[in-house]
Amino acid sequence: MKRIALALLGLAALGVSACSTVPNVDVTQNITIPGSLPTQAFAADWNVQEIDIRVPVELEVSEANTLKPGADIVWREDPIGNRHEQVQAIMFEAMEFALRPLDGTTPVIVEIEMTRFHALSERARYTIGGEHEVEFLFTVRHAETGQPLTGPRPIDLTFRALGGSRAIASERQGIFQRDRIQSQVIGWARREFGLVVDTPSGVS
Repeated sequence: MKRIALALLGLAALGVSACSTVPNVDVTQNITIPGSLPTQAFAADWNVQEIDIRVPVELEVSEANTLKPGADIVWREDPIGNRHEQVQAIMFEAMEFALRPLDGTTPVIVEIEMTRFHALSERARYTIGGEHEVEFLFTVRHAETGQPLTGPRPIDLTFRALGGSRAIASERQGIFQRDRIQSQVIGWARREFGLVVDTPSGVS
């Protein structure tokens, strides 16, 4: 990648180092993502110039400690602050890590506009668990012409979240919600861009 750019829809951009932390989960263990992989025939010749992660300010945030807060964004593993920026950083780190191998000749911009990022509240995390709901609009554009090469299309990476004793056991191993969510995103991106050809097994 020659250049990585961040954009936060309606907010100031949040800078994230290109030396992103490698997610602490084996990305070959991600949940199988439904749907076709229309970009794979072209991605081998793509060179990612920008990764544009947008988290619209209209997405509602909840800090309520209920089993399933009624909001678009629920995130608790960072200190209380700008949850939109925190979600942006989580997604950017995962996508930048996943797409490092792409070094073709066609310059592209990868755009992700979040529509939902719902991790677990503390109450759900340490009782019944639930689902990590990661949903967004995905587009790849030619960096010079702006022409869409794929998308925009909705992507839903929702998968089962750990709860209760399983969540505690996972944390004791140093694997948190952030790690599992980023692993899910990385696994999807690598398959989407043709960087993984085998079908990974599901995460229990």
